[in-house]
Amino acid sequence: MGATLLSLLILSYFIRGQFEFERPRRYKYWLIPLYSVFMFFQLFKNTPANITVAGVMVILGIAIGVTQGRLAVIKPTLNNDGQERVMIRGGWHYLIGWAAILVIQIGVTIVLAHHQMDWHELRSVTNDSMLEELLPFKRIHEGGWWVLWALSASASLSYTLTLMQRSPAFRTTISRHRHEQRAHRR
Repeated sequence: MGATLLSLLILSYFIRGQFEFERPRRYKYWLIPLYSVFMFFQLFKNTPANITVAGVMVILGIAIGVTQGRLAVIKPTLNNDGQERVMIRGGWHYLIGWAAILVIQIGVTIVLAHHQMDWHELRSVTNDSMLEELLPFKRIHEGGWWVLWALSASASLSYTLTLMQRSPAFRTTISRHRHEQRAHRR
């Protein structure tokens, strides 16, 4: 009962967060996707069957990430120095994409790993996925399976690149250089 209640609280917090504007952070939009790419290449075993599966995962991830990026709401703002910045809101489209990624991950785990999931494990996988969205650095401490890293890397990287293509201010917001940060502190 307690785990179910905790799951519902995390889920409601995650869903509510998708309807509020947030300031993009470099670690979420650059470091996590690049780390996912790194983990994919670290864990990938080069065989013809794996190349096919990886190709499918990358295509699905790109389709989901681009759709999420095109449909996200970008709100221009000005920071304290008068520089143009943005706020991002994912909304229903982001949630649907996240749910699609979760369903694909579960499906791939069941089909390719020949793994049967009970209700408890399904809830655990869903909770982990929500926590990774809320606390992206959690992903860094996970090992994982290259198939899931391929999906995560392609979806998150294509989401970031789509937002960058849509908004130069988004690009500026997540690409602040060190000299700009130092100048800002002075």
